[in-house]
Amino acid sequence: MNIDFQKLIIQKHVIDSSSHDKSKKLSVAYGVDRNFLFGSGISMTSVLVNNPDIDIHFYIATDYIDDDYLECVKRLTQMYSTTVTVLVFDNAAFRELPSTKAWTYAMYYRYFAFEYLSTELSSVLYLDADVICKGSLRELTEINFCGEYAAVINDVDEVRTKSGNRLGIPELSNGYFNSGVVFANLEVWREQQLLTKAFSILDKRQKELLYFDQDVLNILFVGNVIFLRRDFNCIYGVDQELKNKNDKIYQDYITEDTVLIHYVGVTKPWHTWAKYPVAKFFIDAYKKIRMGRKVFIKCKYGKVI
Repeated sequence: MNIDFQKLIIQKHVIDSSSHDKSKKLSVAYGVDRNFLFGSGISMTSVLVNNPDIDIHFYIATDYIDDDYLECVKRLTQMYSTTVTVLVFDNAAFRELPSTKAWTYAMYYRYFAFEYLSTELSSVLYLDADVICKGSLRELTEINFCGEYAAVINDVDEVRTKSGNRLGIPELSNGYFNSGVVFANLEVWREQQLLTKAFSILDKRQKELLYFDQDVLNILFVGNVIFLRRDFNCIYGVDQELKNKNDKIYQDYITEDTVLIHYVGVTKPWHTWAKYPVAKFFIDAYKKIRMGRKVFIKCKYGKVI
């Protein structure tokens, strides 16, 4: 697939309320469709609340935007002296890529973020919109790449150990990462033309793939990543609270040292039925910004808060 990503941009909104006077700087990107715009807003808020010492520039790559969301973003930048760039793009090419009911073509929007931003940034922290920050990201600003493609975090043991056999790459059984948190080396991404290679893998190995975008990145990055500790991608499914009689079991996973919580699964902390203690980290961030009611759209899986 040969795409000129620069030509896909329909709108570009740069909302800058930062004084840019902090020594530590970090670029953070999200790739979302309409259903996850709200989540990205709360995720950004959580990052800002916990990192007042870092000059953060957010990038939202999306196929949909409205005035209400832009107004909320403007309010967020003013409250926390930050910068948000919203990139609205034509997603026609992405709709042709393999997907499932659980994982739509929007999962490939992280590829758009990496490719587009590689023309202006040397690195970027990609976060899924269901990732909430509860600690300092300062450690990431101190990473110095020496040719590695990215700094990543291993997926949960069950997924990791099976993926090596499933994909025929034994090395992945010990090092298969979750793509919800990826600190990407964009210089290497561009120099090595990793987008072209990613689409080639997707085309040639489609029948072997289970987690399409994530599998492709793991195949592409194998042997060329820095593994970070679990604190930077604490994977926890809100759905498992339906089975847990002890509503404090999440504390065995999410600890004082946890920096990023990844709420995986169908149920997200913004859904009306997700009234579990584990959602408190999302709710705390939400209360800091209280995005406008019109942003609380009806999601594919039900009404949000």
